[in-house]
Amino acid sequence: MTLTPVGVARPRFSLRSGLTPAWRRNTLTPVDLARAQESLKAADLCLREGFVNSAASRAYYVIFQAAQVALEISGVTRTEWSHPGLQAAFTTELIHRRKVYPAPFRDYLSSGLAVRQAADYGRSGVSRKVAQRLGRRAATFLSAVEEATHRGSTF
Repeated sequence: MTLTPVGVARPRFSLRSGLTPAWRRNTLTPVDLARAQESLKAADLCLREGFVNSAASRAYYVIFQAAQVALEISGVTRTEWSHPGLQAAFTTELIHRRKVYPAPFRDYLSSGLAVRQAADYGRSGVSRKVAQRLGRRAATFLSAVEEATHRGSTF
């Protein structure tokens, strides 16, 4: 049984709208990476405006959203991803088993989640330096997934 992929949150569509949500399509479109690209722009904007914790949170979601797309184009899909489940699937399938992405990417999801949690829930939040580092990692991760998507890789 193949499960259908979804984004972080399913958008609501009317049956009358004629639109097919990403989680019901069998093919990827540029729209599937749009959320990650938007999150990257938001992280950059937040960092420039001094909203360091929000920048870190958005940067983590760039990685989370791009990892979902990477798994989907490789045929690994779920109706919903938990943070640990996505991390485990990405690391096992796309780094260790198929060797599609470099080994340092395994840390991007785990350390990124820790930074996001500190930014969102921690007493003191995160430093500008930590947010900048996560932003650079997010841009690198997204770029790698975009490249694989444009190649039409199915891994």
